[in-house]
Amino acid sequence: MIIVRSEKTIGHTNMTNSLKNWDIDTKMRTIASAFAFLVATLGTQGTSYASDNQPIAVVEMFTSQGCSSCPPADEIVAAYAQKNHVLALSMHVDYWNYLGWKDTFSKPEFTKRQQKYAVSFARRGVYTPQAVVNGRNHVVGSYGSEITDLVDRYKASNRGLNVPINASVSNGTINISTNAQAGDATLYIVYFDKKRNVKIRRGENAGKTITYHNVVRDISTLGMMKLGKLDITMPIAELKSHGVEAYAIILQKTTKHGTPGAIIGATVIDNLNNS
Repeated sequence: MIIVRSEKTIGHTNMTNSLKNWDIDTKMRTIASAFAFLVATLGTQGTSYASDNQPIAVVEMFTSQGCSSCPPADEIVAAYAQKNHVLALSMHVDYWNYLGWKDTFSKPEFTKRQQKYAVSFARRGVYTPQAVVNGRNHVVGSYGSEITDLVDRYKASNRGLNVPINASVSNGTINISTNAQAGDATLYIVYFDKKRNVKIRRGENAGKTITYHNVVRDISTLGMMKLGKLDITMPIAELKSHGVEAYAIILQKTTKHGTPGAIIGATVIDNLNNS
């Protein structure tokens, strides 16, 4: 059993008691059917992105530029960003914006995703910094050793990201597929920038210039997976239109509450701009 520290040890808490108005779809935009469509098989030619870019764990770091306890957690993301075995993503929430500094990367969609994790983990509220590992466990985001311990446990037990996701580029399109028997899972695409510097002028971190890594800008739903194979093709031009540097494909189960569950597969695409 993995023991998670009590809320009383957390530097910042934001208790959100009203969950009834949450949109279970998180308003994460679904890729329009005009450019995302099912295909029977993947092309045998093209550049593959799957072999070296499939991590053993996904760490979602819920953070804020207005949170004085968050910089150590942001440094942990920076450390993981230099490695290939863990996909660490910075999810900037918006509930600290009232302190005088509006987080330039914050989105209400990321706050809602964190709130839905709170339901998945049977918590009463949310806090920063918070690290969610593989959608299954959460820990205070600045507790680097505990995050490493969770990652190592998943690796040792082979219970982590054990559903392969294949991605290849051919003829101006990207093809994404998985054929594992993973029922009731959702395939997401995460748009992120690798590195951004921010000079914070007000709020708890006023006067600091902080470097953020793997900054999530948007998340969209690619498709729902029942039992069987899922193949999706989309134009590279559509991905590039988001203006980011890299993309992650995540396959995630859904809990009985309709909230995010276990992440069972992931891959990273980070050189499309050269395609």
